[in-house]
Amino acid sequence: MRAWRTESGASAPIWITLVVLLAYANALVGPFQFDDFNVIVNQTQVHSWANWIAALPNGIRPLLKLSYTVDWTLGLGATGFHLGNLIIHLMNTWLVYRLAQEFVQQQWQRELMQPAALLAALLFALHPAHTEAVTYISGRSASLMTTFYLAGLLCYVRARLWEDRRALYLYTPLLFLLALATKETAVTFPLALLAWELGCGGRWKTAFKPMWINWAVLGLAAIFFVTSDSYLTHMQRSAELNSLQGNLATQLNGFAWLMQQLALPQSQNIDPDLPLLSGIADALLPLVLAIALLIAMVLSRRSRPWLSFALAWAMLHLIPLYLVLPRIDVANERQLYLAGWPLLLALSMELALCLDTQRLRVVAAVMLLACASLTVLRNQDYSSEIALWQDTARKSPDKARVHNNLGHAYLLAQRHEEARREFITAMKLDPYLHQARYNLFRTDDEIEKAGGTLRP
Repeated sequence: MRAWRTESGASAPIWITLVVLLAYANALVGPFQFDDFNVIVNQTQVHSWANWIAALPNGIRPLLKLSYTVDWTLGLGATGFHLGNLIIHLMNTWLVYRLAQEFVQQQWQRELMQPAALLAALLFALHPAHTEAVTYISGRSASLMTTFYLAGLLCYVRARLWEDRRALYLYTPLLFLLALATKETAVTFPLALLAWELGCGGRWKTAFKPMWINWAVLGLAAIFFVTSDSYLTHMQRSAELNSLQGNLATQLNGFAWLMQQLALPQSQNIDPDLPLLSGIADALLPLVLAIALLIAMVLSRRSRPWLSFALAWAMLHLIPLYLVLPRIDVANERQLYLAGWPLLLALSMELALCLDTQRLRVVAAVMLLACASLTVLRNQDYSSEIALWQDTARKSPDKARVHNNLGHAYLLAQRHEEARREFITAMKLDPYLHQARYNLFRTDDEIEKAGGTLRP
């Protein structure tokens, strides 16, 4: 085991770079997709430095838009954006590796668990659920925020270890601010620090003291969000989507779906058919799952703190925030990008404890090969907008928005009959989906202009 530890530590950067490049090489040729047009292609504020600066007073997520501006001004088109996403994913995988190393060192079984850090990082690099945050250009909102979030956590951990006050009270909150400027869901950062402290043997009474400045930053950020017209409008629109009880049921159902995607990642879906529920009685099984995981988190804190930490981290990032601020899209896979890596680490640590070196290598190889294969296959779905929405329509055949989006992709490709079929299907599924009705009129108009005949 010692030999593997030395070997994997020295070659970790090589392995991480190699697997990421191999798994995502076929993602570099993908075009702009769906939301990419709203936030990048048709968004003039990211097309020049002057426009980006001018939009700062009234815009949201300025750092995310800054990254889009960098890629846009480089002039490499969609390929440049994909390269940017790939670099971000490489950085995040390295951060996961370093955090996994630090976490393992805090456990009393650390000698046996040394291989777990690299295995967890490679699983993070290759997990197919992460394609939405890496291959889908707009998924950068999750991946770039994760970069600053994990960098802030690593800075905090190293500062605590070396008693570096500058890193603790300056660099860590600064990285927290950068994460917030990328995506506002980074507000969970102080709680994530608390989860780390408790997962590494810390106590409630002393855990808050070294992180007080991050709670202060969170307070200032909260004041900024509720006084900003841009953010306040988004929050008000979100709060009107559902009742608190209905939203609890909806989010628990979404949480169960995400856990399934992490454990059995054979069916990725960019727009899953997850309904808005009205009461907790509609989500009894997800409620039982959440309660069971909560109990497991509490009971495992002393015997298996890595499992307790992983469950606390996942539930922190997937449930509470969306209870207060519900969303139209109940769940999407990019949420797992930040939420899931401790679960991958816990799995890796358990395998390292249970298996000898040879068997661990075999199991790890099978898992990584399976993840890499699924990721390569999933990247092919992003090869065109038609391919992406055809795949989504197969997996969510009863969702009107999916058929409308597929029809729109057909319409852009001048495949009018197929577009018309999808718009009609969308209207049958949801007669109040006005976008589908408008798109159908637009399609019929183009067919008539081309001298074609409309089919009933």
